[in-house]
Amino acid sequence: MHIPSEMLSGAVCPVTAAVSLVGVAASAALLVRRPASAPRAGDFALTGAAVFALQMLNYPVWGGVSGHLVGGVFASALLGVPGGVLCMALVLLAQTLLFADGGLLMLGANVLNMALLGAGVGGLLTAWLRGRGWARGAAVALAGGASVMLAAVALGVELLACGKAPLSAVGTLLAVHLALACVEGVATLGLLALVRPAEGVALPRRGTVALTALVAAALSLSPFASAFPDAFEWTMERFSLLPGAPNFTAAPFADYLLPGVSHEGLSGLLAGAVGVLAVAAAGFALTLPLRRHA
Repeated sequence: MHIPSEMLSGAVCPVTAAVSLVGVAASAALLVRRPASAPRAGDFALTGAAVFALQMLNYPVWGGVSGHLVGGVFASALLGVPGGVLCMALVLLAQTLLFADGGLLMLGANVLNMALLGAGVGGLLTAWLRGRGWARGAAVALAGGASVMLAAVALGVELLACGKAPLSAVGTLLAVHLALACVEGVATLGLLALVRPAEGVALPRRGTVALTALVAAALSLSPFASAFPDAFEWTMERFSLLPGAPNFTAAPFADYLLPGVSHEGLSGLLAGAVGVLAVAAAGFALTLPLRRHA
């Protein structure tokens, strides 16, 4: 669902960038004003690393289409809604700058779709459902699936607003993402049960171990990820709408490959490890001061 360079144009890019900047700044301000509610630095770092690693695992869906987890509701369930938004924004920033995954000028739209809507609205939906008596598992599963559809709808609106896709393409995009939404909901439920079996403020020790193991497992499986285009790319290719412009050309590990390593599987594994460490280190550095003043 990462929007590539030149996919959006006109006012859509600055508007989505402004909305995303305000949303991320508001999330950070909430944590600064209430540091006691901020996630622990280690939890934030591990969650960011896990979301990054999980997004590398494209799984086949059908007919040459693949998908990957977004992880927004999962992040919000572990870190709280403001923490989840910041975590997703950090992952998306790293993916763009280090791996050319998504266009640089499209970063605002990607953050809006997957961080503000995926983690923010998805996390708020979880809390709203829990407040109305829904079981935790059911609320998380529904919100996880809804977060994917919210992001897909926003992407469709953005494409229509800049005239880059006909209504038929947007309809196909939404239909294909229904399957991914179902996977997201079930996976979010399963992952949360693995990492945090009971509701709480911070990850229990067994949850930290499980989350670390999840990162290692996802990295180990990343060389075997599906090579099929994801649902967004597949839809754009089907309608001959995918732009040919390269993404951020200064990214040092473009296409999730480590320069100088000839074996593609090993190169991807090492590049993924660099990404995991970069996200974890940046996340730890960003949130550690908050906890010190709690």
